[in-house]
Amino acid sequence: MAKKDDRRGIKQLIAAANDLSNIAMATTTTTIVSNSILNPSVVSSTSSKWSNDISIIDKYNWLLHIMYGRGEYDRIQQFIRIQTHRNTYMTYIQALVYRQEGRIIEALEYFQKCVLENPSLTNIKQVAKSLVLLGRYRLAIDAYNEALTHTSNDWEILHNLGSCYMHLNELKQAKQYFLQAIQITEIQETSFLALGKVYLLEGEREEAETIYEQGARRNPESVELFTQIGLMAFERANYTKAFECFGIALTFSPTHIPAIMAACQVIQKHGDADVALSKYRIIYGRKPECAQVWNNIGMCFFSKRKLVAAVSCLKRANYLSPFELYILYNLALVHLYLQQNASAAIFLQSAIRINKKHAPSYALLGVALSKLSDFDNALKAFTYSLKLDPTDPITLLNLAILQMNTNVSQSIIDKTLNLFHQYYSERAALISHHELDTSMLDIAEKLKVSQLTITIQNNDEVIPSPSRTAIYSPREPLDKDSMNSS
Repeated sequence: MAKKDDRRGIKQLIAAANDLSNIAMATTTTTIVSNSILNPSVVSSTSSKWSNDISIIDKYNWLLHIMYGRGEYDRIQQFIRIQTHRNTYMTYIQALVYRQEGRIIEALEYFQKCVLENPSLTNIKQVAKSLVLLGRYRLAIDAYNEALTHTSNDWEILHNLGSCYMHLNELKQAKQYFLQAIQITEIQETSFLALGKVYLLEGEREEAETIYEQGARRNPESVELFTQIGLMAFERANYTKAFECFGIALTFSPTHIPAIMAACQVIQKHGDADVALSKYRIIYGRKPECAQVWNNIGMCFFSKRKLVAAVSCLKRANYLSPFELYILYNLALVHLYLQQNASAAIFLQSAIRINKKHAPSYALLGVALSKLSDFDNALKAFTYSLKLDPTDPITLLNLAILQMNTNVSQSIIDKTLNLFHQYYSERAALISHHELDTSMLDIAEKLKVSQLTITIQNNDEVIPSPSRTAIYSPREPLDKDSMNSS
């Protein structure tokens, strides 16, 4: 009897070893599951014996997890479809698949089922995320507040609450939640970027820059933060700091498109069009249909006085983005240099329809109309441009030229020129000297000579120089970069 018991024990050990080896082979083989499990047409009659057993169904959670990680959504659908009973994890995976496919409403319904079966923190957060994707921010806030009852130090919940309030334009609450998210963890650059955006929306640019710099110290390899710092330095004409920040960003990500675009702006601002064009080739290889790239390439050719090439690039940019204000403005500028004044006026009229508060468009339209000898409408265009921006020296000088050509009294011309010199000096004190066209002073001196017959032809209006024409910024609509033509 003892020998029989020993033999029986040995057989059981061998069977257990075989089972373990089969399990190991099943986890290492490339075929995760046989077709009989996924294809209902070949399911054996014995499968119904275990398919109704919930405990056995739970054993396939690992399989669903692996298939979802591999993106095998069709196989997941087939597997779930043949099950007569579904556990909570199957419903959860089904909801994730629906959301990946863009079926947000169906995903929300399945996540709500998961919450009813198991009101865990993960399920509640998924419901809130689906509500955010549907744009139902108030309900999402309620869901995230419910999630906060389960935990108080979840960075993701606080950050998403701030994002919801920011979408609702309730910036004070958004700022509070972003600050709480940063207090929990300072290694998440997303919260610093969002908080900086809130400060920019409130007009507090210094606070936004402080937040970006604080985030850059905590995240020294953050490409986005250094790009934002560089863009803000570029707005203040601090080109050295801007180029340094863009260089740091490109060190960590040499193909980061916003950083390359911003660095090219600094290069192009300093008149080195050839280097900027070589950089734009990198962007063109990755984004050949980007209207910003074609606009900036066109302005590079414009600065090199290759006007035909500039028109070709700008028209392609206009084709890709027909309602972009600054592309239309640049097209008008190039056509003025080509002496195609009527075309320039048409492009400027299109730009004004897009933004009726853009003063440079009215100023340039005044130049185009004066070249077409339509002095009355040119005067109206200059007057309205000065109403929007009374400190633009180029508009004042062009208005003085128009007044001279229309035989206005010398006292009125002198008054306009006095305003020109005042605002020219103020602008010269704020920006670097090389950005202002000093030839405007010579023209102003000629106009200021009293009781001397000076005839300034219509083609002598001061048009913005191509080397100092601002370029279209790749930033978000948050910052409104104007086409400063001075």
